[in-house]
Amino acid sequence: MKRAIVAASLILVAVVATRAQSLSPAPVMPKYNAQRALVLPADYRQWILAGSSLGLSYAEGAPAHPTFHETLIEPTAYQHFVRTGQFRDGTMLALIVHDPQEAAAPSKHGQYAAAVQAVEMAVKDSGRLPEGWGYYGFGQSPQPGAATAMPNPKASCYSCHVTNAARDNVFLQFYSLLSAAAPRTN
Repeated sequence: MKRAIVAASLILVAVVATRAQSLSPAPVMPKYNAQRALVLPADYRQWILAGSSLGLSYAEGAPAHPTFHETLIEPTAYQHFVRTGQFRDGTMLALIVHDPQEAAAPSKHGQYAAAVQAVEMAVKDSGRLPEGWGYYGFGQSPQPGAATAMPNPKASCYSCHVTNAARDNVFLQFYSLLSAAAPRTN
């Protein structure tokens, strides 16, 4: 009787684990067009907020016109990161750059993120990119049908990320929400 209960319990655990795995969404991977350009995912604005900043720049000197930045991560890549602390192959992070705006009614003080100035993406794709990560600039407010980009030259983004990123080419040190979600490592 005891063995039957243990066996039934093990079967139940296996069924529950299998069911939980089948309910997990399939990883969303980057897509490329025939010219090998990255296609901007249509739903990137629905991704998970990793962090935000105002005036953050990697150039010497303060920017003449500070911009607001939102960094978003694709949801299945986020779930993987929260579970493992690793950015899986296919991870996509979107950086949305906004112009600042102020003095709009009913506001009395402060600034807010207004018009989108540019969209950039970081993509981990070791099968396509020799360095493992690629950085793409989509320019001014992407329009449907024109939302593709080739990777930036290695010297423009990759070299800074590989040297200064807190984890696996990602500036985790600037993404407070993503950093807080990371599993603790010893």
